[in-house]
Amino acid sequence: MHGPFDLIFEASGFSPLAFQAAEALGKNGVLVLSSVTGGDKTVEVKADTINQGFVLGNKVMVGTVNASRADFVSGVNDLVKAEAFFPGWLNKLLTTPVHGLQNYEEMLRHLTQDKEAIKVFVEVAQDM
Repeated sequence: MHGPFDLIFEASGFSPLAFQAAEALGKNGVLVLSSVTGGDKTVEVKADTINQGFVLGNKVMVGTVNASRADFVSGVNDLVKAEAFFPGWLNKLLTTPVHGLQNYEEMLRHLTQDKEAIKVFVEVAQDM
């Protein structure tokens, strides 16, 4: 009845809803899964439709969980190690920085018009 949506934040803990959300996501949309489901529920999903929608629609599905400072430090360490093993990979992926959330119009212009942009990202805060 509604949609497609640019951003869906799913937090119900009801796994079938996550797959319904994947189908309701719009082009270039982001689906954030923030709940952990328990049990061993099985549901039938339109796997090909969801897969094609994500690939051809440049959609993203990401999981998130509350984490401690140690978890974030570990993630930064992993990125540093990856850069040491594969120098320059991250700069080749993150091609188009936008400085500050206030520049959201610039971000949208890059996302919709910049054919050279691989990944547009917003720098929320400057390095200290």
